[in-house]
Amino acid sequence: MKRFYLVRHAQTAWNSDNRIQGHSDVPLNPAGEEQAKRLGALFATRHLTGIFTSHLLRSQQTAHHIAAGNGHGVHPIVEQRLAEMHLGAWEGLTPEEVDARFAGAYQQWRIRPSTVQIPGAELLGAFRQRVSRTLEHIVSSSGEGEYVIVSHGGVIAALLAEVLGADYDALLRRLRLDNAGVTALECGMAVRHVLWINATGHLDGTGTLPPLTRGGWF
Repeated sequence: MKRFYLVRHAQTAWNSDNRIQGHSDVPLNPAGEEQAKRLGALFATRHLTGIFTSHLLRSQQTAHHIAAGNGHGVHPIVEQRLAEMHLGAWEGLTPEEVDARFAGAYQQWRIRPSTVQIPGAELLGAFRQRVSRTLEHIVSSSGEGEYVIVSHGGVIAALLAEVLGADYDALLRRLRLDNAGVTALECGMAVRHVLWINATGHLDGTGTLPPLTRGGWF
């Protein structure tokens, strides 16, 4: 089985201001740089086989900190299909601004994203298909080992919905994915396991990665 650590990029100024980013290319802010360094320290003890990142700057910056901290000579590979969903006219706005300009559309999105058509945005079904196929490509083309995939909250949520066979709309309402949080999957050619979701103990110095042993049902 191959292990994949899904890392949401570290914080940007737009994250801090609660602005919708999508494909907008916003760099890490000082808090994000510190988070990314902590990710580098977290993965320093893992013998990583590879690191993949979306092409967006906030993701690449996070990935480079992880590579620098790891020290095993692994260089991030840019995979553009790992980019966040393109959110069209909403990008750069806060949820309150979206609701004011688009008749409460953000609140509708929070209830059932699949019912909302965002002007100029990527279609939700196409986005989910894009990231699902990208994970399949990475899994099938990678050898045994441990890998980090640095991407975005929407991407990780879409991958979790695929692996869990969950309704994406329902999952988004119940899922928290923090900046620089780590989610872990084990992947074979025919089976996927979710090991944990959104580990963040490394960000305040209280923890490392959760245990990697797999328990039983009882």
